[in-house]
Amino acid sequence: MTSLLPGTDQVPETTSPPLAVDARDIRRRFGEREILRGVDLQVRPGEFLALLGASGSGKTTLLKILGGLDREAQGQVRVPARVSIAFQEPRLLPWQRAWRNVAFGLRGPDVRARATEALREVGLAHLADQWPKTLSGGEAQRVALARALVRDPDLLLLDEPLAALDALTRLRMQRLIADLCARRGLTAILVTHDVDEAVTLADRAVVLREGALAHEIPVDLARPRDPSGPAFGTHRDQLLSWLGVQDPTTDLPEEKTP
Repeated sequence: MTSLLPGTDQVPETTSPPLAVDARDIRRRFGEREILRGVDLQVRPGEFLALLGASGSGKTTLLKILGGLDREAQGQVRVPARVSIAFQEPRLLPWQRAWRNVAFGLRGPDVRARATEALREVGLAHLADQWPKTLSGGEAQRVALARALVRDPDLLLLDEPLAALDALTRLRMQRLIADLCARRGLTAILVTHDVDEAVTLADRAVVLREGALAHEIPVDLARPRDPSGPAFGTHRDQLLSWLGVQDPTTDLPEEKTP
């Protein structure tokens, strides 16, 4: 585990079960505006966590802090040594073929083999030599996912990577991400605005409001999950209610505060 925020105390060791992510009292200001106000977040190894909230609530800021991309925050963070991030935009280098985008920054004699294997995992080994401009939106996002996976992360951070995809491609990518995380035993944190996506993928969903974690709910549904099922709908309605989208119309599970 690695502390990411310089100048802070180490998180005390405890006798409780180990955590993949242990963030405590995370605070981040941009000028006069305080985006994060003492966030505490713990994630178990192998858990898939969905992080929801309105635009500007601090979701991406928190993800960047956990990924080591924002060193100005205050607080205590412990995460695994190997962390990968997939963003909303694929961010592929247009002058590099697909496999070289996956292998960007890697070193060693087996770089192409490793990149090709990562592309195989996302179903794109046959497009290893394609240029990014020839790829569809879904294919480009899968290349970006392969780039995250090739580094063998223990923690995968997903910042709305499916937001720009069409509905059918998005469903296929959801199934792919669920399968990859389960097969690899990855700990994952997904930032999303899509409540159905959160209920489909997550073991637990948390809602960030005004810079703090306001609500959480375990998503203890059998997989694969049926969006038309009553239990799925109950979780959906609860999250929408917390997000201020609608009033609850059914008996909802009791709120659990982090």
